Amino acid sequence: MWYVSLELGGTNLRYGVIDSSFNVVQFSQVGTELLARASDKILFLQKLVEPLIREYGKDRIGSVTMALSSLLDKQRSYVFSSPMVSGFRDLPIKSVLEKRLNIPVFLEKDVNILLLYEIHTRKLKTHGIITGFFFGTGLGNAISIDGEIYVGETGSAGELGHIPVADLREHCGCGKAGCIELRASGRLLETLATEVYRCPIDAIFTLHRNAEEMQKIIQFYAVAVATEIGILDPSYVIVGGGVVHMADFPRAELIARIKAHLREPLPRGALNVLFSSGDPTAGVVGAALHAKQVFDRSASKPRSYEKPFRL
Repeated sequence: MWYVSLELGGTNLRYGVIDSSFNVVQFSQVGTELLARASDKILFLQKLVEPLIREYGKDRIGSVTMALSSLLDKQRSYVFSSPMVSGFRDLPIKSVLEKRLNIPVFLEKDVNILLLYEIHTRKLKTHGIITGFFFGTGLGNAISIDGEIYVGETGSAGELGHIPVADLREHCGCGKAGCIELRASGRLLETLATEVYRCPIDAIFTLHRNAEEMQKIIQFYAVAVATEIGILDPSYVIVGGGVVHMADFPRAELIARIKAHLREPLPRGALNVLFSSGDPTAGVVGAALHAKQVFDRSASKPRSYEKPFRL
């Protein structure tokens, strides 16, 4: 059985075919702005995956799995909102695509999929808590507890980028005011590169990482990560996302700032930070891993898909 996978981020929409050994058979990407401009978002996604299904054979494709930078319902069938993608909201994606494609369609938050990929490829022990922080267009977060992704009572757990900052009244794309993502995100870096420093975004840390505005961004990243560490005391902390893999991103400084906000001797002394691989195919491979686990659990016992999936 092969898998068609898609990862929707704030900047890129990556998609491809993964075989049963989780090797990438085909991989492509387009700019997320193409989806944002599409009048019919579900039709756009349908047309993206249909050529792959035809090329590799419908009888060989087990599922279409989408890792989305979106707020989903607990049943993982409906997209409520996507702050990083204009107009991608209020969409019954699962039911519509399953009817049109006649193939199982699974949805999951992109950060949960990325954490799943890192745990799998690093062969981490899943006992206890593992947290993932992904600095991309926004500020993503995922939590694994004893091998299960924690989705929360409503399915909206891990919205770290949208915790409030005192006295910040600026409105976020999520609809709230004062989200920490407004002060720590790739979108803010892009604004600084374009409007303040007038430099290529890829060179912003190389040229300006000691500037006051850049130091504030690192500080907000550290505050967000340290806040969750102080609450959950995880076994591993995985930090990833496109921002972390930019040239001269100050990784050592970030860790030092995180530690400065943690109590001594613990959890500061036990902090175990791992940086993600930066593999651009991580999302599509992780989506296939997720689909395989959904199938495995369905085969082993009756299961409602709204339950957290096991790593």
